[in-house]
Amino acid sequence: MKLIIGLGNPGKQYERTRHNVGFLVCDALVRYDENGWMSGQGPFEINRSPFQKRSGVVIVKPMLFMNESGRAVKAALDQFQAASDQCLVIVDDVNLPVGTIRFRNQGSAGGHHGLESIIEVLGTANFSRLRIGIGTTDLSNQDLTDYVLDDFSEKEWQLIVPHIERARDACLEWIRSDAQTVMQRYN
Repeated sequence: MKLIIGLGNPGKQYERTRHNVGFLVCDALVRYDENGWMSGQGPFEINRSPFQKRSGVVIVKPMLFMNESGRAVKAALDQFQAASDQCLVIVDDVNLPVGTIRFRNQGSAGGHHGLESIIEVLGTANFSRLRIGIGTTDLSNQDLTDYVLDDFSEKEWQLIVPHIERARDACLEWIRSDAQTVMQRYN
């Protein structure tokens, strides 16, 4: 069983914020599969039926705030009896320009509170991650919390939408092949 987990914050007020690109990619995956959402056995939502018909993949959206994501991820892993190395976590990254995609088979949290929570709760960093850039040329004079919780500007939204679709395609590639192939095609 593989899990694709998109991080974000629950609630309508956060739907188009920079911090919710993980949710946006999961929504794109579910739309692609002509699927929908239902509650999981914990603080998370899952796609209604197995993704891509019998592929053994579940799409997950934690319904806790970003810095508590680890609890929801652990509950999803327990529900589906999956190992951490069978997960792909999708997150925003302020250190990458808007729309840049970076896939890694494992690694550090890199200052991302959602990844920090997952690593802390699971006790391992052994899971794949797909980072999607939300940064600009200079964030040195901005409060990062305010920045990530702001909606995309219209110009940024126009830039990010095609990259959400590209990130969706990277997830589909991860389902079909191996990490090395995803890195070669999408990084």
